[in-house]
Amino acid sequence: MPASSVLLVPRDLQVRADDPFRFDYPSLVERHAICIGLTLEWRHQESLHQFALQHTLPDEHARAERFARPEDGLRNLIGRALLRRVASHYGGMDRATIIRSNTWGKPELPGCSVGCNISHAGMQVWVAVSTYPHVGIDIESAAAPQEIRDIAAGFHPDEVAALRKMQDSSSATMRCWSRKEAISKATGLGVSLPLRAYAVDCEVRPSSWLRVAPPKTMRDDWTTVDLPVGREYVVALAIEGQVTKVDVLRLKLMP
Repeated sequence: MPASSVLLVPRDLQVRADDPFRFDYPSLVERHAICIGLTLEWRHQESLHQFALQHTLPDEHARAERFARPEDGLRNLIGRALLRRVASHYGGMDRATIIRSNTWGKPELPGCSVGCNISHAGMQVWVAVSTYPHVGIDIESAAAPQEIRDIAAGFHPDEVAALRKMQDSSSATMRCWSRKEAISKATGLGVSLPLRAYAVDCEVRPSSWLRVAPPKTMRDDWTTVDLPVGREYVVALAIEGQVTKVDVLRLKLMP
């Protein structure tokens, strides 16, 4: 895939637990993307939960209650609240709109004029937005789960070969997995897109790591970058279109 120069502009912002998405949102322009991530803290669970309930819908409340662990339900609700806020602010979507998912799990945003996607893991919730419609973001724990070898066995042959040669294959596999997930989410096909059908670079490479594009994609100028989020997680952003700047807003709760 053709390489492109992408300027990452990370910023750390302190926000209140009772209104974590109140801050100055940067403008969204052509060939630009914005990624917003909130680090949750369990000691703020009551404030975060009350906020999330006020900014999500009853069907989302019911879904959150079905999670076995309260922290998973909270993370899901906060993610929906952030997605709704971003789709409304940048894409003009009515905040009361019901957000459903397509057959493969990607949220559909009726009336939204921009591309949005969401991902969460552990204590992190992230949303990406761009003027391009096909956007995917994925966050994973940097620690590989037990089943990762079984999953990696289905990767593209080039990826499998590259991972076998690496000393730290576990971290490289998670990096590869996050990148592949971001690509599949951008296409909207999710798990229906065969892992062997496209390939990413498994090396430490901050941007331009897509090697074999998914079949039947409309463009050949993908933007692919890793986001700076610390050592405990890996985050990948994939956009079908050429982006030159990505604002990365890392939200931290005030003490």
